[in-house]
Amino acid sequence: MPTSLPPRATALLLALVAALLLLRLGTVPLIGPDEPRYARVAVEMQRASTWVRPTLQGEPWLEKPPLYYWMAGAAFRVFGETEAAARLPSIAALLLLTGATALFGARLYGSAAGLHAGFVAGTALLPFAYGRAATMDMLLAATVTVAIGLLGLRLLGIAGRTAVVAAATAAGLATLAKGPLGLLLPGLVIGGYLLTTREWRSLRELLAPGALVALGIVAVPWYAAILRDQGERFVSVFLLNHNLERFTSTIHNHPGPFWYYLPVLLAGLFPWSGLAVPGFLCLTPRASLTDRFVLLWLALPLVFFSLAGSKLPGYVLPCVPPLAILSGRAADRLVSDPATPQRWLQARIAGLVGLVLGALVAAAPALLFRDQEPLWRSAIPLGVWSLVIAFLFSRRVGLDAAGALATLRVGAAGLLVLIALAAPPILARIESGRDLFLPAAGREVLAWGAWRTAWMAGYFYNDGRVREVSGAGDVLSAVDAGPALVLAGPGERRRLEAMGGIQVRQLASGPRQNALLRVERRAELE
Repeated sequence: MPTSLPPRATALLLALVAALLLLRLGTVPLIGPDEPRYARVAVEMQRASTWVRPTLQGEPWLEKPPLYYWMAGAAFRVFGETEAAARLPSIAALLLLTGATALFGARLYGSAAGLHAGFVAGTALLPFAYGRAATMDMLLAATVTVAIGLLGLRLLGIAGRTAVVAAATAAGLATLAKGPLGLLLPGLVIGGYLLTTREWRSLRELLAPGALVALGIVAVPWYAAILRDQGERFVSVFLLNHNLERFTSTIHNHPGPFWYYLPVLLAGLFPWSGLAVPGFLCLTPRASLTDRFVLLWLALPLVFFSLAGSKLPGYVLPCVPPLAILSGRAADRLVSDPATPQRWLQARIAGLVGLVLGALVAAAPALLFRDQEPLWRSAIPLGVWSLVIAFLFSRRVGLDAAGALATLRVGAAGLLVLIALAAPPILARIESGRDLFLPAAGREVLAWGAWRTAWMAGYFYNDGRVREVSGAGDVLSAVDAGPALVLAGPGERRRLEAMGGIQVRQLASGPRQNALLRVERRAELE
């Protein structure tokens, strides 16, 4: 069984993924509260040429380590302070994750399985969404994937000792991407594997001086520098609040049930979701150490994230590569195995799961229409395409698996193109406050009762000149010094309009009825 990836096919895969990620990248505004905030921190570090202390509006910002900020800052320096540049670190990370998944899949189950796995990891919905996001999630997923995969190859006797040093380097980068998870996740998987195999002698090699030195060279300098700079504040904010408390509580308002990530993974793997079930059916963890390792690679992080108090879809990205490898193996077996009742059943299951999820995606235009989204018609081609591709795959997979998988590859690429065409204007309307800040032109904006996604857009789109205030008194104090710009929620706007002695004029409106207002004393108008 060949275990080397075909160079031409691998290059075409990576080129395809890169092209899909870059398609209309700059037309999507920074969305949610996180993208503009993280991008702003990178802007400030780049402008100040400071690489130790992350800052937001000049104050220390200690929620996350600096790897994203460093990479985005470098992109800003080369390409300017744009949305596309802010997302380049995640694009690079998804390309790394795609290539690593294909490589590990090939080493574990053969070159064909690896190439299929790379297509799954690079063109499924969940990785695509976070591969175009200005966040740290894809950086963590990619570096952790490299670390776990290399350690697994070494434990299975497939890779040499240098793999351990390379894995330690990747783990060091993972700690710079998102903190202790960069060590915890590889430790969890490798520890689980050693526990089930009793191969404790391998632990000495995994903790070899060369590996520890590589980890220390990559990770220790920044942590030592920021600890010296911020001291106890860094420990309190970064380690305790944004790591320990995020796991043990819902303090950050992202709760979810224990099974939260099961539908996220299944839907996030679309249009390849149907292959996940045959992938599990192929596993024989008692007889195969390779199967056992891949199963633990998927299951232990999944259980860990499921137990956490705070849950978001991006957290489970490290589980995508092993799931993609299992799906790639299932795809290879559907093609290469002789026609048997077991193969026929697996093909039917794959087709049925894909068809059900395709029908759900096809309902997207109806959901947008129900929510009174004026641009709902732009999602119709996406919905129709999803249903057609899922239907064609389900009809063909039992008779011609190779042809069905080719259909799925074309379908996945087409689906992502349609998303890149339809999503930007819809996201700009409902998930970004960019347009609210256009009239501000760099003047300070007070945010009172505004939706955090709306007002935090000012971090990036108003050069950081936005300040949250707690009540009408703060607004009136600012108005006493002259006309003020206020980004207000609908209730707060009504309160301002009901006050005597001031005039309120709307300059821009945005999502959830948030509005940018010019507020001034009536005496100034006379």
